[in-house]
Amino acid sequence: MIYDVNTERIERQLTYLQTCIDVIARIDEQPQEKWMQDPIRVFALSRAYHIAVECIIDVGSLLIDGFIMRDPGGYLDIVDILADEEVIPAEQADTIKTLVRFRDRLARHYDTLVPADLAEHLDKREIMASFINWVRSYLTRELGESYR
Repeated sequence: MIYDVNTERIERQLTYLQTCIDVIARIDEQPQEKWMQDPIRVFALSRAYHIAVECIIDVGSLLIDGFIMRDPGGYLDIVDILADEEVIPAEQADTIKTLVRFRDRLARHYDTLVPADLAEHLDKREIMASFINWVRSYLTRELGESYR
């Protein structure tokens, strides 16, 4: 079967996801007491998380559309489909869903976020980096080395 997968867009999204991860890492290099008191760093961290989750959702949607997977019922379902289709390891789906749930606070309730809410998710950047590798591995498996 021939698929119409927008690999260029996926790669752009993965590159932007890496930028978000880099921003999170730079802020996490600072002592927590320091960045939690800096509104610019707090803002940058909240936007980096928000855009990172958007990248994950967008890449998931592009994969689902391009490989003609089942239609998702929402953002959390996108993660379930990626796990079902073995794009991501099933045992990591819950951690990614935690980020997707956090998106609602980042996108809609940003005015109630406190720095501690952001600090709670600092450990998730490793799974975001893994997401990039899982997607690229999946594309290589499905499309061959020539997809890039």
